[in-house]
Amino acid sequence: MTDDYYSITTGPAAADVGGVVTVRVTLAGSFDIGARDELRDALLAAADAGAPGDRILVDLGQVRFVDSEAISALIQGYLAAETAGLSLRLTGATGVVAKVLTVIGLDHLREDPAPGS
Repeated sequence: MTDDYYSITTGPAAADVGGVVTVRVTLAGSFDIGARDELRDALLAAADAGAPGDRILVDLGQVRFVDSEAISALIQGYLAAETAGLSLRLTGATGVVAKVLTVIGLDHLREDPAPGS
């Protein structure tokens, strides 16, 4: 979905050499209460479509702002993925978004590439 201040794009699923399927959900813009329901729905749909062992990678590289309502949607997506036997990881968070993830204790969900890769 694309809105005036945020967008949510779910990319096609791709399997790695080991057969693990990853669905990338790319977020851009500002995520607050106005984006909460669509973010939650996108993550729940990705969890529902997956099979045990698959993963959801939420790309936060273009997110400028995230509030407690959007964090709640991320947590709901994480819990749905975990219940379905999938993993959900966050990547690309920088600036204030990275600080928010650290402060609220979601660091364990971050999966950022090594520097230089």
